[in-house]
Amino acid sequence: MASSSSSIQTRSKTIRMLSEGVYLPDECWELVLKFLIYDTDDDHRRYFHLKSVSIVSKQLLSITNRLRSSLTIYNPTCQLFRRFSNIVSLNLSSYYGDINEILIQISHFPLKITSLNLSNQLKIPAKGLRAFSKNIITLTSLICSNIATLYDTDILFIARCFPFLEELDLSNPTEFKFDRNSAFLSARAVSLALSRIRKVNFSPHNIFFHLLVFYLFKNF
Repeated sequence: MASSSSSIQTRSKTIRMLSEGVYLPDECWELVLKFLIYDTDDDHRRYFHLKSVSIVSKQLLSITNRLRSSLTIYNPTCQLFRRFSNIVSLNLSSYYGDINEILIQISHFPLKITSLNLSNQLKIPAKGLRAFSKNIITLTSLICSNIATLYDTDILFIARCFPFLEELDLSNPTEFKFDRNSAFLSARAVSLALSRIRKVNFSPHNIFFHLLVFYLFKNF
């Protein structure tokens, strides 16, 4: 931890010295920041690197805002989406507000989100996802693990809202409800709607998910 903190301080000091000694256009600063900060796959460290740099100047604050590509939200707010306009990965798994409302609000911003995490909800936020899907059509990865009550109709709803999904995680629902009489038709309908899917995580193991995996492989 001490080494990581020292590294952040050293890079921040280096960037501060550069900013005071020479004028660089935004495009050049972006290259410098990417070289100094984006040499790690650790999002936590990367966040603190960006944070330390953003306080150096207004120019660097504006640039670091554009460089931020992932965001985890805990509190009800939409100001962050004005600040971080290039977000592509959004994590709402620990969000404690109205999940439908925040998704509706997010849908009003011109974002190109490709990955969305909605885990740990009581149910699939259908109202919010419907609004989200109408304006943000770039989503390719959706995580909805640990949902309290999941229905087979929820999965078809997701598939129709996001036809370009390549990854879908519906693992570990507390309760999964489906109509056994229509399981074949429902699973087939979902598989047809998810024509681009490449990676799935389903549990618990039951006839519906077995059928869905069968049809997905068949479609491939």
